[in-house]
Amino acid sequence: MTREGKGKIGLYFGTFNPVHLGHLVIANHMAHYTDVEEVWLVVTPYNPQKKPRELLGQAHRLQMVNLAVSENEKLKGSDVEFNLPQPNFTAATMRHLRSKYPEVEFSIIIGEDNFVRLHTWQDYWELVENHHILVYPRRTSDAQSVASTVASAKGIVPRTHANIHWCDAPMISISSTYLRDAIKNTKDIRYLLHDKVMNYISNNHLYE
Repeated sequence: MTREGKGKIGLYFGTFNPVHLGHLVIANHMAHYTDVEEVWLVVTPYNPQKKPRELLGQAHRLQMVNLAVSENEKLKGSDVEFNLPQPNFTAATMRHLRSKYPEVEFSIIIGEDNFVRLHTWQDYWELVENHHILVYPRRTSDAQSVASTVASAKGIVPRTHANIHWCDAPMISISSTYLRDAIKNTKDIRYLLHDKVMNYISNNHLYE
């Protein structure tokens, strides 16, 4: 799973159902414009906030990630959560990684919409105190909508916390749901997926 000798790793968690160019743009930006030495795209087998029936099998999703990053030495797919208890909670995954790789400094990559609801995550202060959190922007309307619903909640992580780092990453707003529906309805989605991923989906008749 790992490439030894890397001191700083950025972790980009997601179901990647499927991985698309929006994901790759963010991961590549973090690998080149922050101090992490590489970014792992961590494929989550089961997100407790999503319905399991909506998810393609984890092996297919991991293979698509591996194909998408195969030509970028600073990006790699990770199956670290495949053998951990499910549903997968980030705090538990990070405890496992800190124990397994004590020499590595892990940062966590999240979108602004997840940042404003970070206080709802399991053991979220443990994440904030032990890791740098690299936050990329989301569409303004999305972030403001989420922020307005949690504005009065207690325990919200301050935007100015020392471990919170705001990253001006370029955004390509692509919905995985849109892609799955487009594939099901045989629409043309070229330019939204890596060519290798598109070929894999077609060859394996996925999302049809």
